Amino acid sequence: MPITEATVRLVKYPPECIPDAWQSGVPGVPLNAEFAPPILDLKRFSPYFVMLNNLQFTANAAVVLRARYNDVRIEENTAAMLSLLPGAWWLPARDILYYNFFGTVGAPVANYTTHFSCWAFLPTIAHKLFYGMTLTSEEKAIAEEFGVKNTVEKGLLPLPISQLIEREYHIVGGETHSRSINIAAAATVFTIETIYPKPGEFIVLTRIAAAPGGAAQNVRFIVDRDGDVSLVDLPTFPLSLIAGGEISCFIPAIREIRLTTQAAVFPGAHLFRYTFQRVKLTNILRVRFGMVSEDEVPKDLIQKVKAGIV
Repeated sequence: MPITEATVRLVKYPPECIPDAWQSGVPGVPLNAEFAPPILDLKRFSPYFVMLNNLQFTANAAVVLRARYNDVRIEENTAAMLSLLPGAWWLPARDILYYNFFGTVGAPVANYTTHFSCWAFLPTIAHKLFYGMTLTSEEKAIAEEFGVKNTVEKGLLPLPISQLIEREYHIVGGETHSRSINIAAAATVFTIETIYPKPGEFIVLTRIAAAPGGAAQNVRFIVDRDGDVSLVDLPTFPLSLIAGGEISCFIPAIREIRLTTQAAVFPGAHLFRYTFQRVKLTNILRVRFGMVSEDEVPKDLIQKVKAGIV
């Protein structure tokens, strides 16, 4: 299932990075037209911020990439793009986020593929000040108390997601697992693995990969997180087990992550690989995840998390 506005609203442990993959099938990316429906077409996802990144596709002179983030539009032929490896894309959006392909010469491009991911989170006070958004009276008071506006104007806030994770997500273990799953029946769910956190910790799924299989087999890689069924449901045909075929993600879970697969046919043994981290559940993260009330932690900690200074 493609990432939609409903997917964005399932983000409960921000920031989260949701992966997706797409294949054009046959006849493929059409000549002189965009593929329909679009690969990614997000609107009306406020109050969340969404950032498209980790775009991977095949360089092809007959395929044009089209994208839009807010009022910025992109149209670039893929012929000289980085092929089969994630490229340097970072498209942040508050209102509109769009990604698709347009066929430009020759004939339709069959079985064209891409995979990508989207960061999503609720903006802090620092984000709102940086993007010129209106603050509530409570947010104004917090911003004034902690000097958030001055720090934003200095360029020190908002914190980049990578820095936020490196500072506050204390990893107590990281594992990469591989499984060969015998998909022995069509349209039947087979369990890859269910992963549980230890007491005082939570788990974060950070990478997924799989053997591509055939385009018509439509082997799926499905991720359930806590109560979110099929949070991720993507085809494995755009993936691979070599460099460039793995998708980066960041999917935290407090109770469990359940990985399953199914296919349109029964291809037999199919290979999957995935990486996850075990992370200490600190007070800062409990506040960010909405797991504590105001009387369980210091008031200034809640305010600092809202401000975006921790």
